Amino acid sequence: PRLEKHSLPVGTDSTGILIAGKMARHITILLCFLLAFTATFVLKARDRRNFSPAADATLSFGGSRPDDAQTNSTGLLPIIFLHGINGHASEFEDIMHLIRAKYGTQAPTMHSLGLCDGACSLRPLPAQRDELVDYLLSNAADLGIDDEEGFNFVGHSQGGLLARAVIQKLPPALRVRRYVSMASPQRGQWGECKQGRSGLGPEIEKKMARPVGWIAFYNFLAQNELSVANYWNDPRHGHLFRREASLLPQLNGYSDNSEDMADQKTNFLRVEKAVFLGSSGDDCINPPLSSIFEYVDAEGNATSLSESLEFSQDTFGLKTMHQEGRLILQNWPGNTHMSWIRVHNASTEKSLFELRVLPHLK
Repeated sequence: PRLEKHSLPVGTDSTGILIAGKMARHITILLCFLLAFTATFVLKARDRRNFSPAADATLSFGGSRPDDAQTNSTGLLPIIFLHGINGHASEFEDIMHLIRAKYGTQAPTMHSLGLCDGACSLRPLPAQRDELVDYLLSNAADLGIDDEEGFNFVGHSQGGLLARAVIQKLPPALRVRRYVSMASPQRGQWGECKQGRSGLGPEIEKKMARPVGWIAFYNFLAQNELSVANYWNDPRHGHLFRREASLLPQLNGYSDNSEDMADQKTNFLRVEKAVFLGSSGDDCINPPLSSIFEYVDAEGNATSLSESLEFSQDTFGLKTMHQEGRLILQNWPGNTHMSWIRVHNASTEKSLFELRVLPHLK
């Protein structure tokens, strides 16, 4: 049979078609790479998460019985502790013993929640938040929490951010009086946790490097599988952060879709006193002073609290609390990430918790 030679339509640039074809192939290859990259990342994290310990691991300790929930002579209300990523309820055991030793029979009721211990804490934070809200509302009496008096809420690392997410969703029926955030990524995480606290494993933690983290986290798969993806805040890809991250933009007021932001602000402002503590020497939170709402811009230059959207626009109540004298933000240089929950500190007579945290709970 005769082969017909077909010419290109008039005005068609054959070179352009060749270039377009190559670009399409390159884009396809890139998309396949990104999908494989993210799938590997997420599946390995899911495998680790599936080996989490039993969820019912809450550690309770204190001087008051649940039916005696009230402010005692020490001025301390019941305290709820919340651990960080890959942490366990037992991490606060020494701190609870310290408080018990200090106040004796007047020590408050204390509970370190273990609803999502270990690798379970890698689950998406919106789901963890909703479960915690339901748990607190359903078990307030058993936790020694009086409806009128309320309780003090203390969170470390991811637990501090999660505690604030809970506070911003709690109805008026349950009040947090004092909220203390210790070394928490309040403006997000952008970079590796150098002391390996994330629990994702060395291979995955390398993918948390600043140049590539956005590839791993800003997609539907990661957002629905990994907690750290929910607050990964890459200033070089701000539009993706606001569009894809499923917790921090809505929590801090970055997202245009935060329809309930007014309610979240009202709920946060019911807190009597909010305390955000961090250290420029933190070896996990990155940037370290994200814990006190300082961050970096796309060029890596430090940005202050006053420059932040959270404060300048008072998205969830930080500025209001500051104006009313109810907000405390403190940087205690030279302290590592885990120093906040260690009772024995070689450099001081008292632990960091006793020196910098406990006074805020009175």
